[in-house]
Amino acid sequence: MNWTSRIVSLSRPLTLVACMVVFVTDPRLTAPSLALYVVSAAFFITSSAVILGWLSAGYRWQFWTTWVELALITYLNWHSLYYYGNNAGTVCYVVAAVSIPLVLDRKAWKAGFLILAASLIVTTATAMRNEPWQQTILVMLIFCGAMLFMGSTGVLLRNLEKERDRSRRLLKEVTESRAALERAHRQLQESAARQQEMAVIEERQRLAREIHDSVAHGLTALVVQTQAARKLLARDPARAAETVAKCEEMARDALQETRRAVRALHPSGLEQRSDVEALQRLARDYGIATEMRVEVRADEGARSLAPDPARLEQLYRIFQESLTNAHRHGQAKSVVATLSVADGMLTLVITNDGEAPCCLDPGVGLKSMSERAHAIGGTFEIEPDTVGLTVRVTVPLKQEVAG
Repeated sequence: MNWTSRIVSLSRPLTLVACMVVFVTDPRLTAPSLALYVVSAAFFITSSAVILGWLSAGYRWQFWTTWVELALITYLNWHSLYYYGNNAGTVCYVVAAVSIPLVLDRKAWKAGFLILAASLIVTTATAMRNEPWQQTILVMLIFCGAMLFMGSTGVLLRNLEKERDRSRRLLKEVTESRAALERAHRQLQESAARQQEMAVIEERQRLAREIHDSVAHGLTALVVQTQAARKLLARDPARAAETVAKCEEMARDALQETRRAVRALHPSGLEQRSDVEALQRLARDYGIATEMRVEVRADEGARSLAPDPARLEQLYRIFQESLTNAHRHGQAKSVVATLSVADGMLTLVITNDGEAPCCLDPGVGLKSMSERAHAIGGTFEIEPDTVGLTVRVTVPLKQEVAG
């Protein structure tokens, strides 16, 4: 509670006690009346603490304390007027007007205001019975106006209290929602990390299978041919020389497969190259390694694209997988990749002249290419032709792309 709220809260019990001081200082006061006023002053301090929330009391205590306080104010005014002609306690009605809407519910505080207004009118009329009626009416109007003002203040304070509770509740809900979002974000990050780890594992397994099927198979055959050459070296040097030549060719093929696998594991410099440059370099290296003709074509829009490492990484891997499939499964002699830009979309079309597949079961390689296209918001399509296969990848471009 700030200092302004404390001062406003303190004004209530101080006003009530000040009225009691006026009663106590009356020289005509008797001992019973003195005791009544002192006890009333103590009660007003306690009731203010309950009504204003200084004491942790429930609604029931606040409800009955408000009605008892109103009844006591009415009795004190009647007592002071009847015995001493003192009407200083009329001010207490104005203070009580704040408590009625602040504590009671809507139906109860309407009834409380009616009772309070009736008691105030009777008290004021009694106090002014020897005065002109115009003055009596004027005094009653002044007190009624003050009571309405204080009642409105009570309503305002009650609404502010409700809004404060509502703000606290909303703040708590926002805090809980934020904590839930943070937990969800952490779970999403962990899930993404696990998916990335699984993707790495799958990629390693694919490369391991590829190395096993190509390099390891070639090396095994090389060992067998070497053993045969050693046996033929003594009794048939000519055949031994042919076998050695064959071993040299097999070793060269194994070396090319090894280099290709190494490039697949670590395509260096992607972040510093454009899409066209990176794919052209891959085409050149793969063509040298496999003696397959690989060509990359691009229109002006594709050549002027701003570098995007995330997009390039996925397109590079898709092109790489397509080359591997064309060489290993399609026995293709040539592959042509075309990059074009139109209507804010980048399209990569990869065609080969290999053997057309009889069926397209989505294996690890095709699933990987599809997932990579979807990872950058694109689409992935496979179109078998009478000769070879066509792979089509369409990717949306960012607004900053020049074209």
